[in-house]
Amino acid sequence: MLVGALGAAAELDNTAAVAQLITEWRHTAEVHADPELYAALTTDSGEDYGSVPLSELRNRTGH
Repeated sequence: MLVGALGAAAELDNTAAVAQLITEWRHTAEVHADPELYAALTTDSGEDYGSVPLSELRNRTGH
Protein backbone atom coordinates (compact mmCIF):
# COMPACT_ATOMS: atom_id res chain seq x y z
CA MET A 1 0.00 0.00 0.00
CA LEU A 2 2.69 2.49 0.97
CA VAL A 3 4.94 1.53 -1.93
CA GLY A 4 2.02 1.91 -4.35
CA ALA A 5 1.08 5.30 -2.94
CA LEU A 6 4.70 6.48 -3.09
CA GLY A 7 5.03 5.33 -6.70
CA ALA A 8 1.79 7.03 -7.73
CA ALA A 9 2.80 10.21 -5.91
CA ALA A 10 6.14 10.26 -7.71
CA GLU A 11 4.51 9.75 -11.11
CA LEU A 12 1.98 12.53 -10.48
CA ASP A 13 4.40 14.78 -8.57
CA ASN A 14 1.73 15.03 -5.87
CA THR A 15 2.27 13.82 -2.30
CA ALA A 16 -1.32 14.39 -1.08
CA ALA A 17 -2.20 10.69 -1.31
CA VAL A 18 0.85 9.70 0.74
CA ALA A 19 0.08 12.31 3.39
CA GLN A 20 -3.52 11.04 3.58
CA LEU A 21 -2.36 7.42 3.90
CA ILE A 22 0.03 8.28 6.73
CA THR A 23 -2.69 10.26 8.52
CA GLU A 24 -5.07 7.29 8.26
CA TRP A 25 -2.42 4.91 9.59
CA ARG A 26 -1.75 7.25 12.51
CA HIS A 27 -5.43 7.34 13.41
CA THR A 28 -5.65 3.55 13.18
CA ALA A 29 -2.67 3.24 15.53
CA GLU A 30 -4.30 5.64 17.98
CA VAL A 31 -7.45 3.51 18.07
CA HIS A 32 -5.49 0.30 18.62
CA ALA A 33 -3.45 1.93 21.40
CA ASP A 34 -6.55 2.97 23.38
CA PRO A 35 -8.54 -0.06 24.64
CA GLU A 36 -11.64 2.00 25.47
CA LEU A 37 -11.71 3.70 22.08
CA TYR A 38 -11.06 0.38 20.32
CA ALA A 39 -13.95 -1.25 22.18
CA ALA A 40 -16.27 1.68 21.42
CA LEU A 41 -15.51 1.48 17.71
CA THR A 42 -15.61 -2.30 17.34
CA THR A 43 -18.45 -3.35 19.64
CA ASP A 44 -21.87 -3.87 18.11
CA SER A 45 -24.23 -1.39 19.73
CA GLY A 46 -27.23 -3.53 18.79
CA GLU A 47 -28.87 -0.51 17.20
CA ASP A 48 -29.96 -0.29 13.58
CA TYR A 49 -29.43 3.13 12.14
CA GLY A 50 -31.34 2.31 8.97
CA SER A 51 -30.26 2.03 5.39
CA VAL A 52 -27.81 4.35 3.69
CA PRO A 53 -29.15 5.99 0.53
CA LEU A 54 -27.34 4.81 -2.59
CA SER A 55 -26.38 8.39 -3.50
CA GLU A 56 -24.53 8.76 -0.18
CA LEU A 57 -22.64 5.52 -0.78
CA ARG A 58 -21.64 6.68 -4.26
CA ASN A 59 -20.36 10.00 -2.90
CA ARG A 60 -18.18 8.24 -0.32
CA THR A 61 -16.65 5.80 -2.80
CA GLY A 62 -16.27 8.27 -5.65
CA HIS A 63 -18.38 6.18 -8.02
